[in-house]
Amino acid sequence: MLRVVRTLFVSIFSIAIAMPPAFAQQAQDPAALPVPKKMDKDTKRKMRKTLKELDSAYRQWLTEDVTYIISPDERNAFLQLDTNEEREQFIEQFWLRRSNNPDLPDNDFKEEHYRRIAYANEHYASGIPGWKTDRGRMYIMWGPADEVESHPTGGTYDRPMEEGGGSTSTYPWETWRWRYLEGIGENVIIEFVDPSGSGEYHMTMDPSEKDALLHVPGAGLSLMESMGMASKTDRFTRSDGTNLPRTMGGTPASMDEFNRLELYSKVNKPPEVKFKDLEAVVTSRIVRDQVHFNWRADYLKVTNDTVLVPVGASPEQPAFLSGQRRNSLRDHQYFRARDHAHRPCGANV
Repeated sequence: MLRVVRTLFVSIFSIAIAMPPAFAQQAQDPAALPVPKKMDKDTKRKMRKTLKELDSAYRQWLTEDVTYIISPDERNAFLQLDTNEEREQFIEQFWLRRSNNPDLPDNDFKEEHYRRIAYANEHYASGIPGWKTDRGRMYIMWGPADEVESHPTGGTYDRPMEEGGGSTSTYPWETWRWRYLEGIGENVIIEFVDPSGSGEYHMTMDPSEKDALLHVPGAGLSLMESMGMASKTDRFTRSDGTNLPRTMGGTPASMDEFNRLELYSKVNKPPEVKFKDLEAVVTSRIVRDQVHFNWRADYLKVTNDTVLVPVGASPEQPAFLSGQRRNSLRDHQYFRARDHAHRPCGANV
């Protein structure tokens, strides 16, 4: 007779909660992010000390493995945890928040993330590990581009009209294009240049940075410069952060200074975390009474290979006195049931 022992996970959404600060600190869930607030000097000093004293595995996880995808609030929360048990819980929830299907035993997001790190180290290393390079960082954060235009040796370059037209010679460069990136938009284009020829490409907002003849007088002239309608020295008086030649037509939106700055800012921020049903799901294994609730599970045999497990759980509904006011805790609880193999199983709540 097969007996199935089911492990229960409790997902608690705090819908409406009112509690004094003392209780909130006592019931803190390491996986739940604190409300962003300005930290005092003592807190910052403690966080710096914690970072230095972290076990090497946790320090590597924070400063290498997820350094590009962890949000500032998540990083601050992690550095304020006190025990390794809390850090393990935090890491588990970190990956669950980003998984497309938290019910599966294997986390697809986590697997893809470490695959990207391995790919970056294999293809973009240049005296430093590939994950530290600009191309490696963009690949890890946003995945493979839909289109890549690569010129590993540079060479002759015919400028498009929005860059002034004419021909010049370039350093090695690449252009990556994504049709769509969530949180950024459509037709996202990033350019990388290797002016030193060392293989270490860096991301640039200035399309003229790849121009190897930029500082050579009379060479690599634009269309207007070759017609005597503009001077090459005009390139160095621009105020939009580029050294592009003057153009005969208007400037497209993609070349606008503020649009380029906005794009540069967005692609360097950690990708947005999508919570299921637009709510933060906090999933905790029942290992201790973090929220102080009572629970009971009974086991009733239904068939030879099926066991019914009625589960009841309720918070203790503590009451607190704050001055002359009486505060109470109110929450809604949801349950997710999984078997010993971490597969979701039917549950009536």
